[in-house]
Amino acid sequence: MKASESMKKNGGFQKGLKDSFKKHPLDYFCINSIFVFFVTIACVFAFVILTRMEGSALQRVIRIGPEFVGTITGFKALPLVVIMFPLIGGPLEAILGRRSENLRDSTVVDNTFISFILILAMYPQVARGSIHYTLGGLFGYGLTFHVDMLSFLMAATAGILWFLVSIYAHDYMGIERHRNRFYLWMSVTFGGILGTVMAGDLLTMFLFFELMTFSSYMLVAHNQSKESILAGDSYIYMGVSGGLCILLGMILLVTHTNTLEFVPLASALQGLGWIKYLITILFVVGFGIKAGMLPLHIWLPKAHPVAPTPASALLSGILIKVGAYGILRIATSIFVPSIEEISSYKDPLWEVSQKLGALIIWIGIITMLVGVFMALQQSNMKKMLAYHSISQMGYIIMGIGVAAYLGYKGAMGFSGSIYHIINHALFKALLFMAVGLVYMRTHELDMYKLGGLWKKLPFTAFVTIIAALGITGMPGFNGFASKSILHHAIIEAYEYGHHSFKYAEILFTIVSAGTVCSFIKLFSYVFLGKCPDKYKDIEGEKGMMDMAMAGLALLIIFIGQSPGYIFNQFIIPAARSLTYDPAFIDKYLVDMNFFNGHDMVGMVWVYLLGIAIFVLGKKYHLFHLHLPTWLSVENMLYKPLYKGVLGISHTVTDRYETAIIKSDVIIYAIVLVTTLALLVRFG
Repeated sequence: MKASESMKKNGGFQKGLKDSFKKHPLDYFCINSIFVFFVTIACVFAFVILTRMEGSALQRVIRIGPEFVGTITGFKALPLVVIMFPLIGGPLEAILGRRSENLRDSTVVDNTFISFILILAMYPQVARGSIHYTLGGLFGYGLTFHVDMLSFLMAATAGILWFLVSIYAHDYMGIERHRNRFYLWMSVTFGGILGTVMAGDLLTMFLFFELMTFSSYMLVAHNQSKESILAGDSYIYMGVSGGLCILLGMILLVTHTNTLEFVPLASALQGLGWIKYLITILFVVGFGIKAGMLPLHIWLPKAHPVAPTPASALLSGILIKVGAYGILRIATSIFVPSIEEISSYKDPLWEVSQKLGALIIWIGIITMLVGVFMALQQSNMKKMLAYHSISQMGYIIMGIGVAAYLGYKGAMGFSGSIYHIINHALFKALLFMAVGLVYMRTHELDMYKLGGLWKKLPFTAFVTIIAALGITGMPGFNGFASKSILHHAIIEAYEYGHHSFKYAEILFTIVSAGTVCSFIKLFSYVFLGKCPDKYKDIEGEKGMMDMAMAGLALLIIFIGQSPGYIFNQFIIPAARSLTYDPAFIDKYLVDMNFFNGHDMVGMVWVYLLGIAIFVLGKKYHLFHLHLPTWLSVENMLYKPLYKGVLGISHTVTDRYETAIIKSDVIIYAIVLVTTLALLVRFG
């Protein structure tokens, strides 16, 4: 009782940890998680130091270390081991959960920790070039894995996010049912994501992409409420449709090029006429559904509010990025010429890439704009974050579009999109965690019914500020670097390309201001003002949940303070491995000055505009205005499409069903009479 009163009065990270130990003095999960958490911090710190070394120095450190270190880092099948670890671990966790929930949850944390360390262990091979491994004999084609710097970045981001969410989930999932099932599919989804981003060809990518789709459906529909089942249905229908688009694109590609490998095929596609554009559209639509790209986004605002918060953090943090990764991998590996074929960035072989890029830029801009506009109208905190995921994916998609549009000079767009994938994973997962803790204590998602919670949940309020500063692009926090690069990229698009992209740059600024407004609104309604009477006696923070959120907050600050580390050490090498102009990279990207006066002054204007929008919106109650339901994409596009397809099927059925039935009866009668005649004759 005293511990509970202490929590009520003080809250905070330290009190949360003390509370965990007072209530559960021998809680194996807490001891294990704290130990593994600090070991992970030590490993990340050591990794940062080692990766700052020159390649030869890093190899010397590996050689003088224990023998098994060199054996692991040089193991060619390491990608397969990394993928199989969570796939095997998931069923094991479910089995252990039948005996002890603490043992199961500790195993989940330990498994994700080991997976993350194994991912980091791939770096020495990746730094030297790449890892290539083929598992032959499967499907008559074999599974191929290829880990380059781009794959490594995606896998490492997924690994650290999964590790921290697994710590957070222990306390949160206490309010949910069917926890064994949740952890099983959470681990399988992790394996599916790792397999997708480390795939070496389209067949392997497709198989793991589909595994990820079906396993993550179980996370969306986990609660089994009417809303979660409907959201799950929407998610799986869209996911299967996307998978079919990718499969059809693969069939057309292999039919005309005889390969499914990620190799430059611009010259092979040059003479295919409209077929090459159909292949392009199929891949963009297939992966775009998962990325939440407009108008393929309708599943996302439904899935996030109903899924358990750990699932929402993972869906928004990394799963939708896999869709963007698919578009990026296709755009930078297949629809491009080889280095030997390039004469300039205006080479005719860039034609498909440039047309694809122009389309993707505008899709990205519209996705950004619609996402932030819809987010401003939301009262449900998780739905607001869901729409912001759509908006932030618009930034990433726009960057991919610039990379494809500028072709040989597209390294700025590529770098910005990859950097924003990493940054968005961190601050959006943290925002979902913070909102999840608020919901866990108040059982309320409507921000207009909350207020004054900073006194009850001070650490949650603190990390919400850090995440909000990250997503809005405040200098010194991680989002500033990636948004600045993306801003430079869209400026390059109209300087090197079409003048219409000047309007895209203006919309980019407006969307950024809308993002600022949204998170001022979220923080002010949830944490500031007067606390409603019914929330004055709520419990304080949870130590393990706070520790997980602290890990993400530290990463946001670290990247924000040292943006050049990830950029120079990982993103630039990833760009160099693709078909981009080395001279352009050396001139504009290497040792980029992120904290320059022009970009920082630009962010001041963005913040001022965002504050102005918030003041006007609150004064004139603009946040409570809602578009009519008939104006939604679902009502304007998908429902008429569904009714049209249903009408056609009914027409066809009504017209031909009777004739088909009659012909079937005649066929069956002939078969029956013939059989009887044969029996009589030879019986």
